[in-house]
Amino acid sequence: MRFNKLPLYLLLLLASGCTSDQAALRRGRDAYPDLSALRAANTEGLDYSRELYNRGSKVAVFAIHGGDIEAATARVARRVAGKDFNLYIFNGWHGRDSGDLHVTAVNFDDPEAAGLAASSLLGISIHAQADRGAWVCVGGSNAAAAELVARRLEAAGFQAETPCARLPGTSGRNIVNRPAAGGVQLELTLRLLSRLDRDAEELGKFSEAVRQAALEFVSSATSIKGQ
Repeated sequence: MRFNKLPLYLLLLLASGCTSDQAALRRGRDAYPDLSALRAANTEGLDYSRELYNRGSKVAVFAIHGGDIEAATARVARRVAGKDFNLYIFNGWHGRDSGDLHVTAVNFDDPEAAGLAASSLLGISIHAQADRGAWVCVGGSNAAAAELVARRLEAAGFQAETPCARLPGTSGRNIVNRPAAGGVQLELTLRLLSRLDRDAEELGKFSEAVRQAALEFVSSATSIKGQ
Protein backbone atom coordinates (compact mmCIF):
# COMPACT_ATOMS: atom_id res chain seq x y z
CA MET A 1 0.00 0.00 0.00
CA ARG A 2 1.41 3.39 -0.98
CA PHE A 3 0.53 5.73 1.87
CA ASN A 4 1.43 8.89 -0.04
CA LYS A 5 -1.59 8.39 -2.29
CA LEU A 6 -4.10 8.01 0.54
CA PRO A 7 -6.32 10.88 1.73
CA LEU A 8 -5.25 12.52 4.98
CA TYR A 9 -8.08 11.04 7.05
CA LEU A 10 -7.08 7.51 5.94
CA LEU A 11 -3.48 8.19 6.87
CA LEU A 12 -4.61 9.27 10.33
CA LEU A 13 -6.74 6.15 10.59
CA LEU A 14 -3.84 3.93 9.66
CA ALA A 15 -1.56 5.66 12.12
CA SER A 16 -3.59 4.84 15.18
CA GLY A 17 -6.53 2.55 14.42
CA CYS A 18 -10.32 2.61 14.71
CA THR A 19 -12.56 0.51 16.90
CA SER A 20 -16.29 0.18 17.23
CA ASP A 21 -16.30 -0.91 20.86
CA GLN A 22 -14.24 1.94 22.30
CA ALA A 23 -13.31 5.50 21.47
CA ALA A 24 -11.72 5.90 18.04
CA LEU A 25 -7.98 5.34 18.50
CA ARG A 26 -7.03 7.57 15.60
CA ARG A 27 -8.13 10.67 17.55
CA GLY A 28 -8.07 9.54 21.15
CA ARG A 29 -11.56 9.90 22.57
CA ASP A 30 -14.55 10.57 20.36
CA ALA A 31 -15.43 14.25 20.08
CA TYR A 32 -18.94 13.46 21.35
CA PRO A 33 -19.92 11.05 24.16
CA ASP A 34 -22.92 9.78 22.19
CA LEU A 35 -24.99 10.47 19.10
CA SER A 36 -27.41 12.68 21.01
CA ALA A 37 -24.58 15.10 21.81
CA LEU A 38 -23.36 15.00 18.21
CA ARG A 39 -26.80 15.81 16.86
CA ALA A 40 -27.24 18.68 19.32
CA ALA A 41 -24.02 20.30 18.07
CA ASN A 42 -24.45 19.68 14.34
CA THR A 43 -27.07 20.19 11.63
CA GLU A 44 -28.71 17.23 9.97
CA GLY A 45 -28.59 17.53 6.20
CA LEU A 46 -25.49 19.71 6.38
CA ASP A 47 -23.00 18.06 8.75
CA TYR A 48 -24.49 14.58 8.70
CA SER A 49 -27.34 12.56 7.23
CA ARG A 50 -29.20 9.44 8.24
CA GLU A 51 -30.89 6.75 6.15
CA LEU A 52 -33.27 4.11 7.47
CA TYR A 53 -35.07 1.44 5.48
CA ASN A 54 -37.32 -0.90 7.45
CA ARG A 55 -38.21 -3.59 4.95
CA GLY A 56 -39.67 -6.00 7.47
CA SER A 57 -36.61 -8.25 7.24
CA LYS A 58 -35.19 -10.39 10.02
CA VAL A 59 -31.72 -8.98 9.15
CA ALA A 60 -30.63 -5.39 9.81
CA VAL A 61 -27.45 -3.97 8.27
CA PHE A 62 -25.71 -0.98 9.90
CA ALA A 63 -23.05 1.45 8.67
CA ILE A 64 -22.84 4.00 11.48
CA HIS A 65 -19.57 5.51 10.21
CA GLY A 66 -20.63 6.15 6.63
CA GLY A 67 -20.03 9.11 4.37
CA ASP A 68 -16.55 10.53 4.92
CA ILE A 69 -16.05 8.99 8.39
CA GLU A 70 -14.99 5.52 7.22
CA ALA A 71 -15.02 5.71 3.44
CA ALA A 72 -16.78 2.95 1.48
CA THR A 73 -18.42 1.33 4.53
CA ALA A 74 -21.82 2.70 3.50
CA ARG A 75 -21.41 1.33 -0.01
CA VAL A 76 -20.61 -2.13 1.32
CA ALA A 77 -23.57 -1.97 3.71
CA ARG A 78 -25.94 -1.02 0.88
CA ARG A 79 -24.77 -3.94 -1.22
CA VAL A 80 -25.07 -6.39 1.67
CA ALA A 81 -28.57 -5.12 2.47
CA GLY A 82 -29.67 -5.31 -1.16
CA LYS A 83 -33.37 -4.58 -1.63
CA ASP A 84 -34.64 -6.84 1.13
CA PHE A 85 -32.59 -6.51 4.35
CA ASN A 86 -33.27 -3.63 6.75
CA LEU A 87 -30.65 -0.89 6.49
CA TYR A 88 -29.44 2.01 8.64
CA ILE A 89 -26.66 4.40 7.59
CA PHE A 90 -25.21 7.38 9.42
CA ASN A 91 -23.13 9.57 7.09
CA GLY A 92 -20.63 12.20 8.23
CA TRP A 93 -20.04 15.14 5.90
CA HIS A 94 -17.09 17.10 7.31
CA GLY A 95 -14.74 15.97 4.55
CA ARG A 96 -11.27 15.25 5.88
CA ASP A 97 -12.39 16.30 9.34
CA SER A 98 -15.20 13.75 9.46
CA GLY A 99 -13.40 11.80 12.17
CA ASP A 100 -14.99 14.26 14.59
CA LEU A 101 -18.37 12.72 13.71
CA HIS A 102 -17.31 9.22 14.76
CA VAL A 103 -19.41 7.84 17.61
CA THR A 104 -18.42 4.42 18.85
CA ALA A 105 -21.04 1.70 18.43
CA VAL A 106 -21.69 1.22 22.15
CA ASN A 107 -22.61 4.92 22.44
CA PHE A 108 -24.62 5.10 19.25
CA ASP A 109 -27.98 5.98 20.79
CA ASP A 110 -30.12 6.91 17.80
CA PRO A 111 -33.66 5.76 18.77
CA GLU A 112 -34.46 4.99 15.13
CA ALA A 113 -31.41 2.75 14.76
CA ALA A 114 -32.27 1.05 18.05
CA GLY A 115 -35.85 0.56 16.91
CA LEU A 116 -34.71 -1.04 13.67
CA ALA A 117 -32.41 -3.34 15.62
CA ALA A 118 -35.18 -4.30 18.03
CA SER A 119 -37.45 -5.27 15.13
CA SER A 120 -34.82 -7.59 13.63
CA LEU A 121 -33.44 -11.02 14.49
CA LEU A 122 -29.80 -10.55 13.39
CA GLY A 123 -27.64 -7.46 13.00
CA ILE A 124 -24.68 -6.99 10.65
CA SER A 125 -22.42 -3.94 10.88
CA ILE A 126 -19.72 -2.69 8.53
CA HIS A 127 -16.66 -0.85 9.88
CA ALA A 128 -13.14 0.08 8.82
CA GLN A 129 -10.07 -1.02 10.75
CA ALA A 130 -6.44 -0.01 10.45
CA ASP A 131 -4.53 -3.30 10.27
CA ARG A 132 -2.44 -3.94 7.18
CA GLY A 133 -3.37 -6.41 4.49
CA ALA A 134 -6.72 -7.12 2.84
CA TRP A 135 -8.87 -9.07 5.26
CA VAL A 136 -11.88 -8.83 7.58
CA CYS A 137 -12.11 -9.41 11.32
CA VAL A 138 -15.49 -11.02 12.09
CA GLY A 139 -16.80 -10.27 15.57
CA GLY A 140 -20.11 -9.54 17.27
CA SER A 141 -22.10 -11.21 20.00
CA ASN A 142 -23.46 -14.05 17.85
CA ALA A 143 -20.52 -16.43 17.50
CA ALA A 144 -22.46 -18.96 15.42
CA ALA A 145 -23.51 -16.36 12.86
CA ALA A 146 -19.99 -14.90 12.82
CA GLU A 147 -18.59 -18.34 12.06
CA LEU A 148 -21.03 -18.74 9.17
CA VAL A 149 -20.05 -15.35 7.77
CA ALA A 150 -16.32 -16.08 8.06
CA ARG A 151 -16.75 -19.48 6.40
CA ARG A 152 -18.75 -18.03 3.50
CA LEU A 153 -16.23 -15.21 3.02
CA GLU A 154 -13.33 -17.64 2.93
CA ALA A 155 -15.16 -19.82 0.40
CA ALA A 156 -15.58 -16.69 -1.75
CA GLY A 157 -11.83 -16.05 -1.65
CA PHE A 158 -11.57 -13.50 1.17
CA GLN A 159 -9.37 -13.73 4.23
CA ALA A 160 -11.45 -13.68 7.42
CA GLU A 161 -10.64 -14.06 11.09
CA THR A 162 -13.04 -15.08 13.84
CA PRO A 163 -13.24 -14.64 16.75
CA CYS A 164 -12.00 -11.10 16.29
CA ALA A 165 -9.36 -10.74 19.01
CA ARG A 166 -8.58 -7.01 18.78
CA LEU A 167 -12.06 -5.77 17.87
CA PRO A 168 -14.47 -8.34 19.33
CA GLY A 169 -17.59 -6.16 19.18
CA THR A 170 -19.41 -8.30 21.73
CA SER A 171 -20.86 -5.64 24.04
CA GLY A 172 -24.62 -5.79 24.47
CA ARG A 173 -24.65 -2.00 24.10
CA ASN A 174 -23.19 -2.22 20.59
CA ILE A 175 -25.98 -1.29 18.16
CA VAL A 176 -25.31 -4.38 16.03
CA ASN A 177 -25.95 -6.69 18.98
CA ARG A 178 -29.37 -5.28 19.87
CA PRO A 179 -31.43 -7.53 17.57
CA ALA A 180 -33.01 -10.58 19.24
CA ALA A 181 -30.20 -12.98 18.25
CA GLY A 182 -27.38 -10.44 18.54
CA GLY A 183 -25.13 -9.50 15.68
CA VAL A 184 -22.04 -9.86 13.52
CA GLN A 185 -19.53 -7.00 13.35
CA LEU A 186 -17.32 -6.86 10.25
CA GLU A 187 -14.10 -4.85 10.55
CA LEU A 188 -12.61 -4.49 7.07
CA THR A 189 -9.06 -3.31 6.52
CA LEU A 190 -8.59 -0.16 4.48
CA ARG A 191 -6.95 -2.12 1.69
CA LEU A 192 -9.92 -4.48 1.45
CA LEU A 193 -12.38 -1.59 1.55
CA SER A 194 -10.47 0.17 -1.22
CA ARG A 195 -10.49 -3.01 -3.29
CA LEU A 196 -14.24 -3.47 -2.86
CA ASP A 197 -14.85 0.19 -3.67
CA ARG A 198 -12.90 -0.07 -6.93
CA ASP A 199 -14.03 -3.51 -8.08
CA ALA A 200 -17.77 -4.09 -8.46
CA GLU A 201 -17.26 -7.82 -9.02
CA GLU A 202 -15.29 -8.19 -5.79
CA LEU A 203 -17.90 -6.13 -3.93
CA GLY A 204 -20.60 -8.41 -5.29
CA LYS A 205 -18.77 -11.56 -4.18
CA PHE A 206 -18.10 -10.16 -0.71
CA SER A 207 -21.66 -8.94 -0.20
CA GLU A 208 -23.27 -12.12 -1.49
CA ALA A 209 -21.14 -14.21 0.88
CA VAL A 210 -22.30 -12.14 3.86
CA ARG A 211 -25.91 -12.23 2.67
CA GLN A 212 -25.93 -15.98 2.22
CA ALA A 213 -24.48 -16.51 5.69
CA ALA A 214 -27.13 -14.25 7.20
CA LEU A 215 -29.93 -16.03 5.35
CA GLU A 216 -28.54 -19.40 6.37
CA PHE A 217 -28.47 -18.34 10.02
CA VAL A 218 -31.99 -16.92 9.92
CA SER A 219 -33.34 -20.05 8.22
CA SER A 220 -31.69 -22.26 10.83
CA ALA A 221 -32.86 -20.12 13.75
CA THR A 222 -36.41 -20.00 12.41
CA SER A 223 -36.48 -23.78 11.92
CA ILE A 224 -35.29 -24.43 15.45
CA LYS A 225 -37.85 -22.01 16.87
CA GLY A 226 -40.62 -23.70 14.92
CA GLN A 227 -39.83 -27.15 16.26
